[in-house]
Amino acid sequence: MKFTLKALALAAVASTSTFTFAEEAPSEHSFSGNIGILSSYNLRGITNGPENKGATINGGLDYSHASGFYAGWWGSTLDYGSDNGSEFENDFYAGYNGSINEDLGYTVGLTYYYYYDIGNTGSNGFETMLGLSYKDFGVTVQTLLEDLDWGNAGDTYIKGTYSYALPHDFSLDTALGLYIYDKNGPIEATDTFGFRHFDIGLSKSIADTGVTASVNYILGGYDRMDIKQNNKVVFGLSYGF
Repeated sequence: MKFTLKALALAAVASTSTFTFAEEAPSEHSFSGNIGILSSYNLRGITNGPENKGATINGGLDYSHASGFYAGWWGSTLDYGSDNGSEFENDFYAGYNGSINEDLGYTVGLTYYYYYDIGNTGSNGFETMLGLSYKDFGVTVQTLLEDLDWGNAGDTYIKGTYSYALPHDFSLDTALGLYIYDKNGPIEATDTFGFRHFDIGLSKSIADTGVTASVNYILGGYDRMDIKQNNKVVFGLSYGF
């Protein structure tokens, strides 16, 4: 989905009689970006009270180093009903990607959530992230480090993903989301563990344009108060560069 822009490295090697250009060396640094639009932004399967009343615009910038270090930013428009709809979510993250063998990989990272123009700072905070991947399967575990307006310290979101390449540049994309809730914080929870959502969708890259179209069906689970979430279809377009 992302097209990586690599810095160009051009080396010249002098000899006793000629000036020779060496083969282009791979860069240790890579940069990529993306921008997209979704018919609805539903945070971690919450469909009864989506983050945006209508379509949302999102995008991000990423840096990665050959050592495995990465850092980036992702943001999305929000609309909680204000007069100007200027609310905006910012996710700043950094971490390390590594591999155990050619099929098995891992990641460790930290995310800081910063919400612009929502009237308070109680939603801003840190979350850890641990992940494992095996071929087309992936599992991530994200845990809040402090009490926020939308969760307690210790709340943990577990997400499993599987993608399967289909003919004609289609991809089958699935995700299962579960939650472990810390009941000792200021926000109540009906139970300590619950099914949050299951997603199944199709995506397709459009020729060589860098644009990917997607449709995703969210099977709604339950929030921390055991309220059943609606099932929902979400359409999207994204452009990677």
